[in-house]
Amino acid sequence: MALADWAAEQGGRFIHLNEVTSTSDYLRTHWPELQREGVSWSICLADRQTAGRGRQGHAWHSAAGAGLWCSLAVPVAPWVDGGGSPMTNALAPPLSLVLAAALIDVLRMAGFPVQLKWPNDLWLVDRKIGGLLIEQLGSARNRYWLVGFGINWQAPLDLPCDKIGGVVDAGGLFDRSSLMIDVPSDTSDTSGLRDGLTYGLCRRALDTIQSPSLWSGWMNQANTFSALTGRDVQVWLDGIPQSRGRVTGIEPDGTMILMTDDGSIRVGGAASVRLLI
Repeated sequence: MALADWAAEQGGRFIHLNEVTSTSDYLRTHWPELQREGVSWSICLADRQTAGRGRQGHAWHSAAGAGLWCSLAVPVAPWVDGGGSPMTNALAPPLSLVLAAALIDVLRMAGFPVQLKWPNDLWLVDRKIGGLLIEQLGSARNRYWLVGFGINWQAPLDLPCDKIGGVVDAGGLFDRSSLMIDVPSDTSDTSGLRDGLTYGLCRRALDTIQSPSLWSGWMNQANTFSALTGRDVQVWLDGIPQSRGRVTGIEPDGTMILMTDDGSIRVGGAASVRLLI
């Protein structure tokens, strides 16, 4: 079933654009109008983004045909505990890690050994192949999640330096040199696989956002999928180097635990981390 048909059946709206500044910008502008039309949620895909954004204001390179560039606008659902009782959203696990784990699960089921690089990057053989950017917008009963994610089919070229002076080692999902599965040597032959992944990832993203009762389980998976656990990293905050040490895991609240020479510390999601080789 095509995404447009499935969305229509579920009361949502699927939007496919040839080019846009960013899919999140588009939904941020148009979601109020879609709500007034009675649309329950919306998924926006673009062939190319001219101003895609990553975490902390980093540019996200989104060339035509080179990846999956996608955003969702989904009303905030009440969070409940395992028994179905309402709980405060302040206690909910961070959606960025929850959704990263859910998407990684889809990619792994397709044969791609993707891992999570805390706090919101998808890695394949220690190269970044995707990431997420999540906001909660609106007010009162009109609050909604604006969720953007990108996955490179092919490795981007000519990446600029990031805010801490390094160039991200980026890869693509179909880079043959880094895969443990067999994919066609001609990337045009992957069209069916790309279409299947797009459908599966979009559906999983929507299902996960709409099901807060499952988030704790996905947080456990996030820890299982961690690419940094047991490895030495440098923590950065606002472009300034902070602590360094060995990652021991990810807590249910999304903080990363780092064992330093001075003991164990908790690192919050505002930080960035870089592997120490």
